[in-house]
Amino acid sequence: MPDSPPVKEALEVVRRNVELEARLIDDLLDVTRISKGKLQLSFETICIHQVLQRAYEICRKEIQAKNLEVECQLSAVHTHVEGDPARLQQVFWNLIKNSVKFTPEKGRITIATVNPAPDKIEARIIDTGIGIEQQGIDKIFNAFEQGQAEITRRFGGLGLGLAISKALIDAHGGKIRVQSAGKDKGATFSVELNTVLTPIGGDGDGQDQQVDRELEPVVSTHRRVLVVDDHHDTCIGMKRMLERRGYEITVAHSAEQAFEKVRTQHFDLLISDIGLPDRSGYELMREVRLNKDLPGIALSGFGSEQDINQAREAGFSEHLTKPINFERLEKTIQSLLS
Repeated sequence: MPDSPPVKEALEVVRRNVELEARLIDDLLDVTRISKGKLQLSFETICIHQVLQRAYEICRKEIQAKNLEVECQLSAVHTHVEGDPARLQQVFWNLIKNSVKFTPEKGRITIATVNPAPDKIEARIIDTGIGIEQQGIDKIFNAFEQGQAEITRRFGGLGLGLAISKALIDAHGGKIRVQSAGKDKGATFSVELNTVLTPIGGDGDGQDQQVDRELEPVVSTHRRVLVVDDHHDTCIGMKRMLERRGYEITVAHSAEQAFEKVRTQHFDLLISDIGLPDRSGYELMREVRLNKDLPGIALSGFGSEQDINQAREAGFSEHLTKPINFERLEKTIQSLLS
């Protein structure tokens, strides 16, 4: 039976493996970009507290599932930096995700910020997890390292997240550090970045405006994307990879579901497969464009000139051929949202 416990359990295993595979592919793509010097960053003035909020929000379900206590100590007053919001969110997502992964149930994670100097902000992710032995501290930011071999066996992963995070923080002119008193004594990861004066809207003396000291759900601006595909695993993979880039992702598995979401919610971009179960992606886009001026990316297994023209005529801004090249998809999204 489709709803029987064995089937549900099997589907959950598939879902977890698809998420893991998507994350590993994304990490390997980043390592390749970094090693070839092709890492591209889009700098703007952003608030670190808001970036932390978004990263925390992505990890909220995993935190609740392990009954972890989260304490927020957002004490920094100067909170704005020049940075790439998606990439910095990726760094803090990696750090919070690591703490969740390596902290036993009912443990505690502290998310804190301070200004060690007026022109610096330091964000700290502190956990009560398994800790890091001294011999692993110096290697923790190396690619394919997770401190100890048994860590990789117990928790999985390739050990790329921290290496990528260090490369991203280096590219921002910042510093990333780790401290641990040893095995089972938790770990503290800290990221230090240079602050800038508050953008227009801050007070006159350059100090940042006070913000809420609790981590609340944040509605991201100009980054809400609706992904439509009847293949659930494809949706999961795209959702996870795009969320790590700072986008807020909603998924739909049919044209009807998608149109209802567009009707009741705000989106900045639609990404839709053409072969949907109830009607085509072309029909969906025509219906959407009657009501909203929403840019769209068509995904199709066919890439002839006729297919591209048909997508354009339906109202799609771009047409990409499956299997999707994620790097090209990301550049297309950035182009349309800029």
